[in-house]
Amino acid sequence: MKRLYTFVIIFLLAASYASAQIITERCFHLDKVQFIQQKQDFWRRHKLFSTSGKPYVAIKGGLYNITEGQYGFGLKWKNTPFSNRFAGATTAVGWRFSNGLAIGGGAGFLMYDFGIEDHDSGWMLPVFADGRYYIGKQKNKFFAMLDGGFLFNFQDFKDNARYFINPGLGISIPLTGNMQLSFAAGLFTQYDYNFWTKEDGRRDSFINMKLGLTFGK
Repeated sequence: MKRLYTFVIIFLLAASYASAQIITERCFHLDKVQFIQQKQDFWRRHKLFSTSGKPYVAIKGGLYNITEGQYGFGLKWKNTPFSNRFAGATTAVGWRFSNGLAIGGGAGFLMYDFGIEDHDSGWMLPVFADGRYYIGKQKNKFFAMLDGGFLFNFQDFKDNARYFINPGLGISIPLTGNMQLSFAAGLFTQYDYNFWTKEDGRRDSFINMKLGLTFGK
């Protein structure tokens, strides 16, 4: 009888040890799996938000198009046409290089408010070169821009033609793989220098803001 009791006790101890070992191994395996998952989640978040993440696909180089609506208000009130404020839209097409530099050209339509009663508003057709430099490798990219070109009005081409320059700063925020939201602000300066008589004309300066969409690879 004692032998039977001894055998039963030894069997129960062995079964308890084996069960505890299996549970320990399962817990260790689950902890290892959870650790790997947490590690993978950490690196996904790191690549998404870190400035050292993978460069956004639109900066790798390729054709781009940017279409923007813009508004500008004059820095100084003048009793002259095309000097109070303007609003309109422009579109540009160009090439974006792998180092972040983008160069292109475009055109648009700007409607000017004369700012004085009994005076008609005027319009201009800008034809310009578009240059931008995107800074950094993070997905939300800051950029410096420099636009410049000519403003045409065919109602009175000789007196209303102007040229302009528009430096500024902005930010590009990705929406999808090939589309980004762009916002920029800058100093828009236009001159009505007379190319025929070589006479100096007026200079008008505006603070302008641009909001648009950029499409490209």
